[in-house]
Amino acid sequence: MRGLGLQGFPAYKAGMTHIVMVDDSTSPTANQEVSTAATILEAPPLYVYGLVVYEQTQFGLHCAGSANAAGAPKQLLRTLCLAKKPKSVEELEKRVTTLGQRLAEVRALVSTQPWKSGLGKKTPEVFEMAVSAPTPQEQFQWGKNALGKELKAGEVLQEGEYVDAVAVTTGKGWQGVVKRFGVALGPHKATKSRRTGGSLGGETQGTVMYTIPRPGQMGYHRRTDPNKRVLKLGNDSKDITPAGGFLHYGVTKTDYIILKGSVPGPVKRMILLRKSMDDKPVKKPDVRWVSQESKQK
Repeated sequence: MRGLGLQGFPAYKAGMTHIVMVDDSTSPTANQEVSTAATILEAPPLYVYGLVVYEQTQFGLHCAGSANAAGAPKQLLRTLCLAKKPKSVEELEKRVTTLGQRLAEVRALVSTQPWKSGLGKKTPEVFEMAVSAPTPQEQFQWGKNALGKELKAGEVLQEGEYVDAVAVTTGKGWQGVVKRFGVALGPHKATKSRRTGGSLGGETQGTVMYTIPRPGQMGYHRRTDPNKRVLKLGNDSKDITPAGGFLHYGVTKTDYIILKGSVPGPVKRMILLRKSMDDKPVKKPDVRWVSQESKQK
């Protein structure tokens, strides 16, 4: 059972590099030093600006009340229109007591703080985040203590843990069937075009099936890349920043996260790291070296 806390953490993609670590899997290279690709994310502290309570009804979950923290960052007004006199946590706690058995779930309302990173961005992303706890009452108690405070990546994630990377892929615009689906080119002496694809299907069917490759939007889709391993958490950018800074990003200023492999999306895009549903055992990796060679090539 996971401990108390958020079930995910947002971060911004800074770039990729390669590392040397001890292989702790059951592969033929077990217990040997191996080089592998890794993604570095910058994770500025997360701000918990509110709580929302859900009750169970015959029609599903229904919002039974919410409360906002006092003294939220002024940048939050770029995204939200907060009430001048928000409900207090004490009022929400009375509502939680009144619900009793109908209390289904308590979630945290969180905001990113990109202005503290090397992005140069002021507008935050806001969203609901599930809270890991055995009961809704414990979820509320955790949220009550965290309301109006900042959370760092190290308080939510741990080294060796597996997470799902939820992000929007790199957009490539409108593309044809050859690039979009890998359709083979037509004959060299094709009368019209070699890149139009083949038949659109049977004549008597009277429609074009969805399985037929057609031109359209490629990229800029929301995708989930499951089971990405957290290799290292840290706060000193000198340990991971390459010479000259990350390409198209610069130098990280806050906490960083190193993930094994790649994640969707371009540099500077927000990546939501959601705790894996597989609940794999956590084993701290032995990272020996992180490349700091210049990426300006």
